[in-house]
Amino acid sequence: MQLGVVAALLIAGIIVGVIFPGRLTGVFGAATLYIFLPALIYEGAWRLEARTMGRMWGPILMLAVPGVVCSAAIVTICLHYLGSVGWIPALLLGAILSATDPVAVLAIFRRLRLPRSLLTIVESEALLNDAVAVVIFRGVAAAAALTATSGLWQVTADAALGAFLGILCGAAIAAASAVLLGRSRQFVAYAVVTLAGAYGAYYLATRFDWSGIFAVLAFGMTLRLLQQGRLDALCSVAVGRFWEGIALVANAALFFLIGSAIDVTAIGRALPIALLTATIVLASRFVIVHGLLEFASPRLHLAWLTVVRMAGIRGALSLALALAIPQGIAGRELAVNVTFVVVVLTLLVGLLTLERRVKKLPLEHGSVRMNGGLP
Repeated sequence: MQLGVVAALLIAGIIVGVIFPGRLTGVFGAATLYIFLPALIYEGAWRLEARTMGRMWGPILMLAVPGVVCSAAIVTICLHYLGSVGWIPALLLGAILSATDPVAVLAIFRRLRLPRSLLTIVESEALLNDAVAVVIFRGVAAAAALTATSGLWQVTADAALGAFLGILCGAAIAAASAVLLGRSRQFVAYAVVTLAGAYGAYYLATRFDWSGIFAVLAFGMTLRLLQQGRLDALCSVAVGRFWEGIALVANAALFFLIGSAIDVTAIGRALPIALLTATIVLASRFVIVHGLLEFASPRLHLAWLTVVRMAGIRGALSLALALAIPQGIAGRELAVNVTFVVVVLTLLVGLLTLERRVKKLPLEHGSVRMNGGLP
């Protein structure tokens, strides 16, 4: 999706939000979590190649697990001590803003034909860290709302168990779908089964309070592996384009709803803290990419690290999580308003010069640094 289209949708949404303040805020949160998110997760999961992920598992896991935890910790601690934000809203903002959502970035990367391995790192991080961030958020939100009498550790353990059960749920539905499809090469059959399976896995998992994101990821990746020897190239491309079209519609709706859900008057009051938060988020991304990834294998060239850092945009999931904070929790309004500003800033400012900067990078040298040197 072009930057101009993204900006136009955001501006149109803001105008609607000014005319009808608060009317679409609830719609945005519910639609993101239950309509758009399953489609976006499955579209990404269908594109992933298990072999490439296997080669790049080090950077992917480093970004998806310790990277998310470190990002949440950096944002929380800096907001509390530098911004004098209370621990509860600081923890919530740390969890909410720990996941990247580079929807528009990925569209540019695909158009520029980035190396497959590099694109896989960015796509995998975007999918996996969403799920990890949701696990962290659920634990923090439950503890903050005092809904868990056994404490934060028990809440976190329950969230981790929900992630594991979500994976089992998605894999089981994928196995059943593979049996149903058999050796069919009909596009219509795959379109219907993948659509029903993706949303079915998500809703079944969330119905039992498991991780819907992990369920969709497991469903998409397991089905692709099970059908690898049965699915011909033409049908695979057709299914990919089908989901790409669904994701395009979902993205367009999301960018519009992001703008419409913004309360301009409330954001004005939170602007100083929001700008500080955006600065902290960008700094934490630099630390994680150029720090943590030094311990991953294979070690990436500086040019590749720069691209990964550029993909650290926050988006719709962060907003949906902010709006999902239970009413009555201290600092909820501040967390919502700050999240809106950070998302809009990273979307627009981050994308403004992205294509030109990426084109200048020497990405053709490959991923691994020889003898630890720079490219």
